[in-house]
Amino acid sequence: MSRISRMSRKSRKPAVRIGAGVLLSAAVLGLSPVAAQAAPLWITGKAAESRTAEPRFADRTLEISYDNGFRFELDFEGSRTAHWKVLAGQDPAEGAVAVDHREEAPGVYRLTWAEADGTTVEQVQNWRDRTVTAVIEFDNNGTKERLNLRGTFTTVC
Repeated sequence: MSRISRMSRKSRKPAVRIGAGVLLSAAVLGLSPVAAQAAPLWITGKAAESRTAEPRFADRTLEISYDNGFRFELDFEGSRTAHWKVLAGQDPAEGAVAVDHREEAPGVYRLTWAEADGTTVEQVQNWRDRTVTAVIEFDNNGTKERLNLRGTFTTVC
């Protein structure tokens, strides 16, 4: 075996040792492998604290106005339960849902929930500019329908 082929094999070994976490960080965050390996050094500060802190929507009531005229009230009990209520644009309706969420970026939250009638909602709240997007999927007489909505929100309390 030539010396060159042995060296090239050795140079590939560190890349294998980087691991899936670094490769995922590099792919998702757009970091170089070097920056991804160094990530644990800078994640230990403020970024790590924000992952465990309560999200900004927790224990608040929001009024959401979508561009199509729909208006809803979302009253959060902590960060895992919400009571929703139609204010305009649809027949009166309301309900309580279990909410899953994750912070996509500082002040940007992706929330998902399923309502009792099978309607599913995926909503992104951007607290930096108070905008919201949502994808609502529901059954309409046996046909699955999908609404893509954009709007704004205000904090009622």
